[in-house]
Amino acid sequence: MDGVIYHGNQILPGVPEFIQWLHDEKKEYLFLTNNSGYTPRELNQKLARMGLDVPEEHFYTSALATAAFLKEQAAGCSAFVIGEAGLLNALYDVGITMNDVNPDYVVVGEGRSYSLDTLTKATNLVLKGAKLIGANSDVSGPIENGIAPSCRALVAPIDFIRKSSTIIV
Repeated sequence: MDGVIYHGNQILPGVPEFIQWLHDEKKEYLFLTNNSGYTPRELNQKLARMGLDVPEEHFYTSALATAAFLKEQAAGCSAFVIGEAGLLNALYDVGITMNDVNPDYVVVGEGRSYSLDTLTKATNLVLKGAKLIGANSDVSGPIENGIAPSCRALVAPIDFIRKSSTIIV
């Protein structure tokens, strides 16, 4: 949605008219976002702050897709999660429990909780057998003042260490 519907906290030109047309014509629509950080409710509220009325049921996030995938792969599994409320809530909603000792999966999404400590924890859990899942494949995403690392960039160090026994000096 960022860069298509809005950029940062600014609605892009033509978007209000397009959404009004969707409502007026009673069109079915769904906004897709590869940002796993937000829940549909948070997206609804973000757009409301910008003057747009888009009900929660019109959003589908990469967090929801990740949760559906994991539920299909291993219902009732556990995960160590690096991410925001959107990802955590989506996983909880399908019955996935949080586990930082011996999870079935390490799931990485966008978020401010990414740190050397969480990276180290995630890496060691994957090396012990947890499967690594990224909530999307974007390397970067737009922000108001440029770009920010996105999910694929955040997964890369964990994946590199998992695949590599090479020491770089």
